Amino acid sequence: MIPVHGGKFPTTHWTLIARLKSTDAETARRALDDLCTQYHYPLYCAIRHRGTAHHDAEDALHDFLAKLLRLDAFAEADAEKGRLRAFLGTALNRFLSNWHRDHAAQNSEVSLNATLPDGTDETRFETERFPDYETPERLFDRQWARTLLERVFEQLTERYRTQGKETVLSVLLPVLRAGGSLRGANTPELAARLGLSEVALRKTLQRLLEEYGDLLETEVLQTVASREEVKAEIAHLYEAFRKA
Repeated sequence: MIPVHGGKFPTTHWTLIARLKSTDAETARRALDDLCTQYHYPLYCAIRHRGTAHHDAEDALHDFLAKLLRLDAFAEADAEKGRLRAFLGTALNRFLSNWHRDHAAQNSEVSLNATLPDGTDETRFETERFPDYETPERLFDRQWARTLLERVFEQLTERYRTQGKETVLSVLLPVLRAGGSLRGANTPELAARLGLSEVALRKTLQRLLEEYGDLLETEVLQTVASREEVKAEIAHLYEAFRKA
């Protein structure tokens, strides 16, 4: 899937990464809860792919997030060019290098109300197939990208549902997931299914791509420190789907 995107950006600066770095404790805690809800599976995969058992992975992820919050580590996210994905990946590697040695003696001082991995994530992990060359770091990036794109598609689906255009999305979604091009598609058939001319079909697809691009950029902007980093992060996430 090619993460095509447009050129528009949201006006808000109050992104997930900004809230995580907030000096207000309640704002930071709520942001961490959002982070756990949205991206705990990529973190969980990165831990499990190191050979860690399910329950130990749960404990490690809980301790990792609790430590980050306790130490106000998100205030230093700019050290990783402001990209939340890169910051978390680096921080997790550092944390796990000591966790297996020390976790039995650790007693977390921070209680997390956030959503953490459960049996559903374990079942999902066990049914996935990873290539032999996959590294925990690459797996984390790939799952991060997949989770982010899933959120974009959920938002796009809800938008088209509220607009009464579910049929348009259902017909064109396979085209979008394949990269957004009609090349190789049965354009007359698609147009007929929507009751459109081929010219109108192409315009409809273009509008869909623009809306998808806007939502993708908005979602990525939640996880970087500035608008300038959005395109570079999208390019990195696209690269995560390529083979090593």
